[in-house]
Amino acid sequence: MPRSGMKTPDWEVVMSPLFQSRRVWLGLMLGALGAVRIWAMAATGVAAFPHVMAALTVLVPAVLFGVVMRSAWPGAAGLLVVLIIELSLT
Repeated sequence: MPRSGMKTPDWEVVMSPLFQSRRVWLGLMLGALGAVRIWAMAATGVAAFPHVMAALTVLVPAVLFGVVMRSAWPGAAGLLVVLIIELSLT
């Protein structure tokens, strides 16, 4: 509850400018898609533990780098590497 006389800030003011960028959200969604692909590879038994760890080792830093740089390209590159790992296992 706000104190008397204090105005509740608007959502746009509270929300960080980092997360207002569509490129950041696109990069995060590409990272989520990559995580789903990795989970599917692990759940179906296509990928062993080292393959899953290699894919996560590439995907997570790429997506975080994309968030810091406010770009979707590192997340897309991470997803591409995950797809290459998946294709090499089939």
